[in-house]
Amino acid sequence: MNKTWLAVIARAIDSEQELFPLNQTWQAIHQEYNIGLTQAKKLLLSYQDKLELRELVQKISHIDLQKVSPGEFAGMQREQVLTLAINEKLAGQSVKKNRLAIKSLPGRALKLNGEHYRLPENSHCDMALESISSVEHQSMWIIENYRCFDQLGAIKLEESAASTEPLVVFRGDHIYQAGTVLSLIEKLQLPVWVMGDLDPKGLSIAQSYPNFAGLIAPNMAVLENYFSDPSKANRKLYEKQLAGCRKALSDTRYPIIENCWKKIKRHQAGIVQEHWLVVNTTLKMHPA
Repeated sequence: MNKTWLAVIARAIDSEQELFPLNQTWQAIHQEYNIGLTQAKKLLLSYQDKLELRELVQKISHIDLQKVSPGEFAGMQREQVLTLAINEKLAGQSVKKNRLAIKSLPGRALKLNGEHYRLPENSHCDMALESISSVEHQSMWIIENYRCFDQLGAIKLEESAASTEPLVVFRGDHIYQAGTVLSLIEKLQLPVWVMGDLDPKGLSIAQSYPNFAGLIAPNMAVLENYFSDPSKANRKLYEKQLAGCRKALSDTRYPIIENCWKKIKRHQAGIVQEHWLVVNTTLKMHPA
């Protein structure tokens, strides 16, 4: 019995009405358990039918609908749900909620909470935001793409880049959430450098971070070559993202964002950061 069925049944039990629209969900429930009577495009549920549904939910899911509403599971972790139901997947909280993927530069220590950790190559630390009380790093690097984050050792960096002593953080996806990264930035108050796609959305995201310090990207002459190369410049990115990012980028207060935005507009294309993994390009720090 899934979340949708539980929610529909709970609402019906709590309602004083007896007739309910015979939608796809109610059709499936009626077909599965044969409770209630169909009347044209309606389902008739008597008081006895509702009692039977409540008992059915108790038997199948171990949920007492007199004590808990299915909606309450939305704010629970899986182990909390198990105190009230048999199916831990009814939990609404992501198992990775408020967790971060973090690392140091290759060959350097990850400095957290007064301890120094040496991570294996192409690995990272999966850690809860609330478990980070302090860091000894001098800056934060936010990397937008997981592949570039994971394979950071394969990307050539200017020697001066290491002097920023960064805590390297994966920006986030459906597993590691971008909002948690923002919370970490606000918590640590370190200069934020961004390695992201050089397209309208990538620039817009970069400049939106508190304490934005600059971009990590090839030098401008190399970037010009990228934008002039049809095999690297992606026009679809520009077309897709332009409308949603144009105003924020046109009003930017950061010279580096303005310079990159001019290139993007002139070539009407974007460059994805995965290129840094397959070509012999050195990335440098571009102050904001």
